[in-house]
Amino acid sequence: MALEATGNASAVAVLLEPHVAKVVISNPVKTRAIAEAKVKTDKVDARILAQLLAADFLPGTWLPDERTRMLRRLSGHRAQLVRGVSVLV
Repeated sequence: MALEATGNASAVAVLLEPHVAKVVISNPVKTRAIAEAKVKTDKVDARILAQLLAADFLPGTWLPDERTRMLRRLSGHRAQLVRGVSVLV
């Protein structure tokens, strides 16, 4: 499965991982076919991502594993506690 990099792409990828063989979040800087397209619609972008993935030519971004995601949440929570911000976990 191919996803365009957005603010929530990592969260969507985590949800999809158990259901597909592989999730690739495209690197928008390296995915020039989409970045330079004259016609910019979700349908066109999805087709280009699918074609690049099928050809094994889709440059992806690194997706952290569950342990790394947990450590990031933990360090973010700690930083908020240090700053004195009340947080609900």
